[in-house]
Amino acid sequence: MSICNFLKENSLDTIKEVVFFGGSFNPWHAGHSSCINLMPNNLPIVVIPDHNPFKELVKSSDKLTSMDSLKDKLSTFKNQTYIYSTFYEKNEKNPTSVWIQEIKDEYPGLKTSLLMGYDSFISLEKWINSSDLLNNLENIYVASRMDDSEVKISQIQALKKISRVNIIFLGNHDFEHLSSTDLRET
Repeated sequence: MSICNFLKENSLDTIKEVVFFGGSFNPWHAGHSSCINLMPNNLPIVVIPDHNPFKELVKSSDKLTSMDSLKDKLSTFKNQTYIYSTFYEKNEKNPTSVWIQEIKDEYPGLKTSLLMGYDSFISLEKWINSSDLLNNLENIYVASRMDDSEVKISQIQALKKISRVNIIFLGNHDFEHLSSTDLRET
């Protein structure tokens, strides 16, 4: 199912703003949960398990968090959460800029935003078609992850040269030290 059809089927195409939380989530951990828990309750969050375009592909069957397990975890949040599983099931890379552009083409009035950890935030300008992506976003919600204030300020300045996107820092949480990469290696 296309991302646009998913939004329509879940009546997310008619609301003001949708927040997308993408990642490989291999495995999902308490840091990911903290990102969602830091978000305002009034915004729907679409979790998009995907393949990192800059890393080697991992088949869905080899991932450490199954789709059923992820659905169970998402059902526990106070926020209205949805899961878009199509990218998880495909064994291909899906750059965020591509599917956000599809959404904006189909629903130009829908405000699209991203939720991410600080580590993703500081590498945003390296993302595929980052300028196009940033100019299609309303907000970027950033959960702390051992932030460096100088790097943070520098990144804000760099992104503001590219786009008018609002950058909203959500604050700290107890699981900033967790990393899916580290968890896979233990």
